[in-house]
Amino acid sequence: MNAVPGSWFTSVGRCLVLLLVFGVEMVLVGCGPAGEAGRETLLSISGERTWRIPAADRFLPAPRGLYSDERDDVYVLDDAGRVLVYDRAGVLQRQWKMPDSRIGNPEGIWKLRDGRVAVADTHYHRVVIFRADGEVDLMFGSEGREAGQFVFPVAVLEDGAGNLYVGEYGDHQRVQKFDGRGHFLLQFGRHGSGPGEFQRPSGLALRGGEVFVVDAFNDRIQVFSEAGEFRRILKLSDKFESLAYPYDLRVTAEGLVYVIENRAARLTVMDLEGNLVGRYGTPGRNSQQFYQPWDLTVLTDGRILVADTGNHRLVELTP
Repeated sequence: MNAVPGSWFTSVGRCLVLLLVFGVEMVLVGCGPAGEAGRETLLSISGERTWRIPAADRFLPAPRGLYSDERDDVYVLDDAGRVLVYDRAGVLQRQWKMPDSRIGNPEGIWKLRDGRVAVADTHYHRVVIFRADGEVDLMFGSEGREAGQFVFPVAVLEDGAGNLYVGEYGDHQRVQKFDGRGHFLLQFGRHGSGPGEFQRPSGLALRGGEVFVVDAFNDRIQVFSEAGEFRRILKLSDKFESLAYPYDLRVTAEGLVYVIENRAARLTVMDLEGNLVGRYGTPGRNSQQFYQPWDLTVLTDGRILVADTGNHRLVELTP
């Protein structure tokens, strides 16, 4: 048995003392030597409930991607290869299947301004655009490393001009930009850990002419112009525990950044300066817990939906 460093006992003791002092209102992260982490405020949540995902072929599917529109209609991708559409009360309205899902299921979804729905069809290396009735309107992309091709696209986003951004985590680790008919415009990013480089760009958001990219394996969020120019790295203040494998995000008009962390199994909310607003969730399978969550969306009334993928459920959080 390996010896346990003395600093470990000191750290645990410090955690226990602080937990006794601050009780349930505050939690300590890091539990390391003094100065490694500060106290973190729990996000204020007044209610939590689960939305029903219909069974498919005798198994309970898991949600993988989420999007909500201005009416709070919620679009869900699941690992049965389906698009599910719910109303704001969590009642399933309609559903349709992907053209094919035998070798894998899609991850990214976005409702376009004209009412169509774009899906990053990950394992088929393409983007599929559906009409509102679920019929395929357009497909573009193929497997490859050239401009306009994809290797495992996982995120899709539309800007105000109707252009599409697609994040992919294959060989190139890049974001590509297309017009509304799928014609290639530009690309940015490459594999790496430096500014403007990615290791799995798994989530996209847009605010004020800037594109926010979740850089999952680098545990950070990067911000670019709509032309793909690197602007900055958005991260929490050093007094808080850093993001742990963030997988997707939403940025509100008010300037709040909602991030779902897959490895930490929690929801983090910060502002655009990296100040922590609050956190919610721990790893597990009970209430107030998540297991390998993949996505989230924020409704117009402030409710938050989490794709609690490992627990095969959609979780609604009411602030």
